[in-house]
Amino acid sequence: MGGGHHATGRALEESVERHWPGSEVRWVDTLDAMGSWVGPLFRRIYVANVQTTPWMYEFFYSALWRHRWFATASKATLAAWSGRRLATEVERFDPDLILSTYPIGSAGMSWLRRRRLLPVPVGAWVSDFAPHPFWLYRDLDATFVMHPAALPAAELAEPGIAARATVPTVERRYHPGDPQLERPELGLPADRFVVLVSCGAYAFGAITEAVDALLAASGAVQVVVACGRNERLRDTLLARGLPGERLLPLGWVADTAPLVRAADLVVTNAGGATSLEALATGRPVVMFRPIAAHGAANAALMSVSGLAETCSTAAQLTALVSAHAAAGGSGGAESTAVKEYLDGHDPALDLPALAASTPPAPPAPTPSGRIRPVRRAWPLRPPDSFFLHVQTRSITQQVGAVITAEPEPGAAPLTAEVLVDRIAAALPVLTTLRRRVVPRGGWLRPGWVVDPTIRVADHVHEVVVAGEAERAAALDRFWSEPVSLRRPPWELLLVRRSDGGGAPAAVPGSASGAGSGGAGGCTLAFKMHHSIGDGLSLIGTLDRILETPGRRALRRRGAPRQRSRTLKGMAFAASRVVRGMWELGTNAGAPRHPLNRELTANRRGVVTVPLPTEQVRAAARRYRVRSSEVLLGVLAEALHRAGVADGVGAPDRLRTMLPVAMASANGARTAGNQTGVVSVDLPVGPMTVTERIQRIRGDLHRRMDLGEPHAAAFVMRALGMFPAPVHAWMSQRVYNSQFFNMIASYIPGPLQQRRIAGHRLTAVYPVVALAEGVPLGIGIMRYAGVTGVCVLYDESLRGIAEPLAEALRSAFADALER
Repeated sequence: MGGGHHATGRALEESVERHWPGSEVRWVDTLDAMGSWVGPLFRRIYVANVQTTPWMYEFFYSALWRHRWFATASKATLAAWSGRRLATEVERFDPDLILSTYPIGSAGMSWLRRRRLLPVPVGAWVSDFAPHPFWLYRDLDATFVMHPAALPAAELAEPGIAARATVPTVERRYHPGDPQLERPELGLPADRFVVLVSCGAYAFGAITEAVDALLAASGAVQVVVACGRNERLRDTLLARGLPGERLLPLGWVADTAPLVRAADLVVTNAGGATSLEALATGRPVVMFRPIAAHGAANAALMSVSGLAETCSTAAQLTALVSAHAAAGGSGGAESTAVKEYLDGHDPALDLPALAASTPPAPPAPTPSGRIRPVRRAWPLRPPDSFFLHVQTRSITQQVGAVITAEPEPGAAPLTAEVLVDRIAAALPVLTTLRRRVVPRGGWLRPGWVVDPTIRVADHVHEVVVAGEAERAAALDRFWSEPVSLRRPPWELLLVRRSDGGGAPAAVPGSASGAGSGGAGGCTLAFKMHHSIGDGLSLIGTLDRILETPGRRALRRRGAPRQRSRTLKGMAFAASRVVRGMWELGTNAGAPRHPLNRELTANRRGVVTVPLPTEQVRAAARRYRVRSSEVLLGVLAEALHRAGVADGVGAPDRLRTMLPVAMASANGARTAGNQTGVVSVDLPVGPMTVTERIQRIRGDLHRRMDLGEPHAAAFVMRALGMFPAPVHAWMSQRVYNSQFFNMIASYIPGPLQQRRIAGHRLTAVYPVVALAEGVPLGIGIMRYAGVTGVCVLYDESLRGIAEPLAEALRSAFADALER
């Protein structure tokens, strides 16, 4: 609605960057999130009401104040509508803080807080002086009004609201200054009394009457009119043919701060962003014929507070401006009331205090350990609850990484206490590690709540080992133990050598990629339940804990309008899903293979193999394929050499489930599974490495072109439409060895090196989750100069694990030579 809500958002974005440099801010237009047609329709209704039928707008505004039932019903309807649509945006971005500058957005956040225990602090900014009842919701952590005089009205409209008074929430460029310093740059005369008429982006109201009254004022008055996007108004004023020294109509002005500082007085009619910006620059404000409803309320409150003068007739405006011009203009001086207003509050306290507020706590488990159903929990998305349903007693659905690290010169030893302090510092703004899964009862999907009572020390463990064999055994135990769902399901293990020696680290220049770490090196193992997120979520979570050199700059999303989906685009997406469904249906079954077997009860082992990333890229260029396709070819060759494909009646291919990212790698996204799946047949019979790579490439591209990942993602979403017990039964029927023989995952990780507590991470090996009857999973991640390959296997495959790792090294070396 106009530009005021965006102006307040830009000011808050500046404040976020000052308090938390390197933060990422995402803008969401509430109306567009409610539907592509909602924004244009609501804006057209608003413009029509203000310009054509102000009596209707006044009637609606008055009814909200007179009849509480009407206000409650109206707010509840829009809150449920916007809340359900904004839930997707909140879940997708997984924010640490939510700031609302639009009333229907605040309504949606209030609905989410009541219905789903919205776990992060939410603040709302009322960017008008008089609080509109639609702006006010007691369920939010804080509601900021623009003056202490507005607090009683806020309490009257919404009893129990957590309202606070603040100063004008405007960008820092709106500050007091000398008009004479600004005018030469703007081409304005220095000897004139400059009156700026600015009535928002739409230029509502009796602007031509205001111009007539100002031109009739005595003295050398120059009238500057900011017409915003109202080109018709500008054309009308230009048609008068007056010289610019008397009347200067302007079109859209991107930066109005110099223009406001150059003026001696500002005339407006709404009391929104224009008034806030004028007050922040210390300019006197005159409200002329305020627009209906909230405009009149703003004018009344500003006049009572001594921050503006109100003129209801042209004669009053002419007399007032004549008096100001005769007094010699403002000269940049602030009135006493404005100065007290600006000095009476420190806005630097607003955001930190809001971020430190504690949202409602979820119900705790009973003394017996049973977790009661919680209906006011955030429901898991179908792809996330899928991995809860496919978990069994012997197969835990957990993903993670094994990380090797080396100390930098002068760094203190890395201990569990250091890690606890590091994670605890990030925990208040990292909701992913505070999520706890709870049942919602009956036929509802499980949900998650954010647990404010989490003790980081319960999740971080340390083991001191004497040698490489003990280190490997510690990692095997760690990946054999399931994460507990009675608390936030994640754990971190630190493995250190008692003699100060390091864990094996990557040597990018070596063909085998293995070497010995330096003194003080260590290994970190991090795991979290698959329901929290996928490999991209894992990267995002680790990035929030680790130290990143040259942190990413704040990225503004602007306030983009959603593009309507065309029928052609919708038809193409639907056809892709249909073709992918046909491919899944006709080629769904995996070949029977001796590799597939019943898994032992949570007894796992891991083997890591580092490969130099530059050599992987060189091989990809040589074969004219992607790096992931080279690595899949090397993996198929290694499986052949290690004898995994051997056995009576063993087929010459292994159906491999390969997760495919359906969203771009976003460093801020730390939760949720956003992947589809494509199945690829790895040829494991006798053939050359070149032939393996080309066959894999052809099969993979064919399935991708047919839309198999989109179809798989559609199936995972569609399963969530069924009641939870049916969803669980169907999920378990499609995620097992009947449909794939093994799992492989390629993750393009961060290119820059990360650090933690003075230790440089040398390699990252992703760990995938296994499935029913599938005892082997391969995770591959590109990190800095090392491509880490991690083999997770069931205890029944221990005899072939080490041979497979060695075969990976030799197969990669041979691929480089050919």
